[in-house]
Amino acid sequence: MQRRNFFTQFSRANTVRRSNSDSSTRPIITSGLEAYTPALSLADAMHLLRRVSFGPTLSAAKSLVGMSASQAVDTLLGDGTDSDPASPGAWVDSADENPDNLDIISRSAIEAKWAVNFSDLQYWWVELMRSENSPLREKLSLFWSGHFTSEFTYDQGFIPPQALYRQNQLFRRLRLGNFKNFLANVTTDCSMLLYLGGVLNIKGTANENYAREMMELFSCGLGQYTEGDVKNAARVLTGWKAAVYSDAPAKNGIFNSYFNPPEHDTEAKQYLEHTIAARADADNTEFQVRTEEIGGMLDILFNYRSAAIGSFISQKLYRYFVYSSPSASDMAVIQQMSDLFQQQNFELRPLMKALLCSAHFFDEANRGVQIKTPAEFAVGMARQCGIVAPKSTASSTDATKGTMSSMEQVLMDPPNVAGWPGYRNWITTKTYPQRLKYGRDLISALTDANVQQLISQFSNYHDVYALTNDMVAYFFPKSIAQTRIDHYVSILLSGGKDYEWPAIADNGSTCGVRIRSLLNAMIKAPDFHLC
Repeated sequence: MQRRNFFTQFSRANTVRRSNSDSSTRPIITSGLEAYTPALSLADAMHLLRRVSFGPTLSAAKSLVGMSASQAVDTLLGDGTDSDPASPGAWVDSADENPDNLDIISRSAIEAKWAVNFSDLQYWWVELMRSENSPLREKLSLFWSGHFTSEFTYDQGFIPPQALYRQNQLFRRLRLGNFKNFLANVTTDCSMLLYLGGVLNIKGTANENYAREMMELFSCGLGQYTEGDVKNAARVLTGWKAAVYSDAPAKNGIFNSYFNPPEHDTEAKQYLEHTIAARADADNTEFQVRTEEIGGMLDILFNYRSAAIGSFISQKLYRYFVYSSPSASDMAVIQQMSDLFQQQNFELRPLMKALLCSAHFFDEANRGVQIKTPAEFAVGMARQCGIVAPKSTASSTDATKGTMSSMEQVLMDPPNVAGWPGYRNWITTKTYPQRLKYGRDLISALTDANVQQLISQFSNYHDVYALTNDMVAYFFPKSIAQTRIDHYVSILLSGGKDYEWPAIADNGSTCGVRIRSLLNAMIKAPDFHLC
């Protein structure tokens, strides 16, 4: 039995998603980017929140009911101008010496401090995911973290967590802005300069790493450039440095990149069959190189590879927010997205709004078909249960972040420059038991008061049948068979009669035991791990 059949057999719906290679069948989805016109139901709101946040809360979903899709998405996306969240601590503004220049004991001390601060940074981000309300920015910030990747630990050593914090804030600020401007900012970001060797890129010995990934992984994809384009793009990018150490120059202030003119290649470059002019020494300034050479290179890229960029970014957004393995009919929607992206001059917000407001996005066949990422599973379950996993001051870690790492999604430290592979890789014989362990541990941590708070948000929680249906709608992405509902009711009643439930519901300890038993049964269901 294929994985898709295994996961979808538990759903009442008789249509399932499939990739081109799947043998299971489903009707072709004919809807596209045209607007979804019905007022949002609770199920619609839950579906939308499952995709743009880390677990829908009932209060958030209810606040969207009755809105149009456009109104709801405007509320959730915001305008992208919200202020940055408070930092994780004063350490983000304190630079350290470059450990490569120190003795082994001093170096180890700095790297150990970085490890603690990096863990604090991860915990800070997990808590932002868990606690955020509108506008929803963390899901998009995580998407861009997996697109414009940088690793805390990489071949050259470590990226200081102070720099990663600033990159994370960059993703948050630019998440809905202009993609061309986004790429320009990432190009001279300190973390990226360190990670892909930009600080080593000098005239005569150009480092090609970022130039290649800028096209292959970050903008237009394979097949859109030549090796000569990579070499010349690398020459355009010579001379940039990352100011991240207290014992090194910081011409624009600490934790900002700067330009070192003697290391820049001032000769003419041929890029995508277009010339970037040579420059005199007097014109070899940071402002002019940034605007005329880097800006000129990106102008060429976006003017002459616009269709490839539109398709590449649209497909990544579709796979992340709609379905990870698009079929041929889905590609028609991706083409619509690409066309719109180009028409909107690569502005991200109109593209995201069109996708999330579309009839295609809300199609029943697009619900409950994505495997939850470790972040969606771990953060989402804590969020929906209304508890915070305790932070250990000794290790500066917490159960949620630790579980995400054990399920192979280490925040700000993906496995390689391509990011997390995702999709079926999220469920393996290694990671699935980790999901269940986290779920059981979190359920065990639910106090009787937590349980009462959880069930009392449902208006008919004294009715065992109504409560069971509400719990199913809350934790599962689609309706389920009546036989399963009956099984869950039997867990709550535990051999008793349904008329006994109202008294049980108000009995803290007994109710706590029953609800925790129900949740333990739910997390074992394959579709609990879908969204």
